[in-house]
Amino acid sequence: MWKSRFHVAPPYGLLNDPNGLIYWKGEYHLFYQWNPNACEHGAKHWAHLRSKDLINWETLPVALSPTDSFDKNGCYSGSAIEKDGEIHLFYTGNVKNNGVRESYQCLATSKDGVNFEKKGPVIHDNDIPKEYTRHFRDPKVFMENETYKMVIGAQRVDLTGTVVVFSSKDLINWTFDKEVINEDFGFMCECPDFITDKKNSALLFSPQGIEADGDLYNNRYQSGYIIRELEEINKNNFIELDRGFEFYAPQTFIDEFHKNVLIGWMGMPEELDHPTIEKENWVHSLTLPRTLEITKNKILQTPHPNLKKLRKEKIQLEGIKIKNSLNLSEFGICGDTYELIIDLKNLDTDFKIDLRVGETEKTTFSYNYEKKKATLNRNHSGAGYTGTRSCSLKELEKIHIFMDKSSVEIFLNDGEEVFTANIYPNKSSLGIEIMTKMLFTIPMIKFFRI
Repeated sequence: MWKSRFHVAPPYGLLNDPNGLIYWKGEYHLFYQWNPNACEHGAKHWAHLRSKDLINWETLPVALSPTDSFDKNGCYSGSAIEKDGEIHLFYTGNVKNNGVRESYQCLATSKDGVNFEKKGPVIHDNDIPKEYTRHFRDPKVFMENETYKMVIGAQRVDLTGTVVVFSSKDLINWTFDKEVINEDFGFMCECPDFITDKKNSALLFSPQGIEADGDLYNNRYQSGYIIRELEEINKNNFIELDRGFEFYAPQTFIDEFHKNVLIGWMGMPEELDHPTIEKENWVHSLTLPRTLEITKNKILQTPHPNLKKLRKEKIQLEGIKIKNSLNLSEFGICGDTYELIIDLKNLDTDFKIDLRVGETEKTTFSYNYEKKKATLNRNHSGAGYTGTRSCSLKELEKIHIFMDKSSVEIFLNDGEEVFTANIYPNKSSLGIEIMTKMLFTIPMIKFFRI
């Protein structure tokens, strides 16, 4: 009853990081870390999906399996880039010999987008500079100034996290350039990425081991970005990408509209207490694709425009006056898979919305008008993990919600902030209720069944 209807999820086993995202020859290719043998972290494969629209996905044969000496303990995360009409996949080959880790940055290519030929390591274990441990992984490759760049997550020998860069002219021969972070980010930085939007750029990565600071950094591990050029190593103002619970290891790509798009793992490392494991033999999914825009020193994330194709029946309400509470179920607005958009311009009171409301269950998003704080509370969401997450928000003008069978993604103010969470309510918990502290007229509510 919790299997995702419109999020990418594994048929069985464990899913984690999205890999190799690319738009190639009119089609999207999406790979993800997959353990087909169990709902736990084991020897990772690259599962492979293909789509023309980011909505309807075709399952293709597994692209990479841990079958060679240089990746025998897992084909770890990586990226894709096109060269000479072929897809080039770069990934980390994880090797352990008698408990000693080795790390290889490997290449595989495909002419047809279905069958991939491993070319072996392009950066060998003994190529890793002596300043770093073998926690050296997750290559993201991109072109900058007619040179190929590869950012890699790394751990220094003093056990602090950083990001390093290699360069190449041909995708085969790689030269170490430098570190690009002049600061300690926990004990490891995973899944680095780099994007450019018009005249702005951002370095994205997922640091492990950052201490919580008030409402910040409250998940086991974090994912975020620094607005900067790649060379600006002294700029280290880290901003979280998502304010919710399950969001990690995001990767970006360029879509058919030449926009930066992000997909993340809707999960968290080392957290496997999910009811889908025992009940349905699968765990974790990917976020919906999000279009990125860098503006005013911030990355805005909005649902990809192709997601409108998911919409079915529409219900629209205008000029709805509310004081105390309003049960949207009275208008036929309820369910377990839907898109909900609420216009809240000129909000001047506290606001709260309960989602997946049942006899004893609810998932609550609230906004404290005086404290200027947004909060997601899943203490009563059903099975699975509990807790609250909050962030500062000067004003709340719009809420855009995607509800799936076992997840919720909440976009605020056209992507100024986003909350993502896994929730596991009963299938009978379908209600939606809105509450305000004072009289307020909601300009518009749009509801789409999915």
